[in-house]
Amino acid sequence: MPSAARIQNIVDNELVKRGIGFGNVFYVSSTQTNAANSTGRGLTPETALASIHYASTQCTASNGDVIVVLPYHVETITAAAGCVLAKAGVYVLCIGEGVGRPQIQFTTATTADLDIDSAGVTIDGALFVAGFADVAAAIDVNATDFTVRKCLFRESAANLNAVIWIQDATSTTSSRITIEDCHCIDADAANTHFVNFSGTGDGHIVRRNILIGDWGTACIGGAGVVTNTTVTHNLISNQATDNDSCIKFASTATGIVMHNHACGGAAQANGITATAMALSQNYYGVVSEDLSAILDPIAT
Repeated sequence: MPSAARIQNIVDNELVKRGIGFGNVFYVSSTQTNAANSTGRGLTPETALASIHYASTQCTASNGDVIVVLPYHVETITAAAGCVLAKAGVYVLCIGEGVGRPQIQFTTATTADLDIDSAGVTIDGALFVAGFADVAAAIDVNATDFTVRKCLFRESAANLNAVIWIQDATSTTSSRITIEDCHCIDADAANTHFVNFSGTGDGHIVRRNILIGDWGTACIGGAGVVTNTTVTHNLISNQATDNDSCIKFASTATGIVMHNHACGGAAQANGITATAMALSQNYYGVVSEDLSAILDPIAT
């Protein structure tokens, strides 16, 4: 672990780049020998808190607070609401690359999940790891303006998977979810969605992600009648073959689906399905048939 002064310098530079950190800054590290969860700790790298969950309880809502998760931290979530982010506007900044990237692991129960219960929460740079069979919905979004950015999503081994990685609420309470610059590899055949939009939220954005897996319903989308949703510049590979989609929205959902490149086992007509949305310059290819993807919808 670098010295505290070096860590502080790295963190300060990252906060300046993002234009955040004008409130309190709390440090989290499960690898520090003296890490502990108690009031008054976490204000320096040397006095780090032991969990993101506890750090969130120390934040002040709508204050620009930041939780800095230090390299090699592991947050283990073993039950429903095992980690809850319930203070508005908190930014969770994960520091580290490669094996040093902080991990959020889901273990022990299919109900293990991270709850987003207040508006304006951002998670930046985490490695999410499914460590139990058929985790039902790993990230449960129950508030507006949630952002997940530059995160990785992985299975820890065969049959240790997240059926759904990101789940919205069943009403408008989770509008404006943004998922950007993320990378997922999740190949278990029991999976249904990378992100499941089952509610009626407005203004979701899914952009610049690389998503590789086996999702039996759709990689991006859901049955909810969402509005003004933007899905753009994603690279998607869905291995599922039974008329399953890379992008699939309800027939009356509205928004924009443009400039996505996708391939999978589904038939050409089922690769990208969004009847009432503006579709342009998307490409889909059936992996067993096509040497190159086909413009979808085909220009006439």
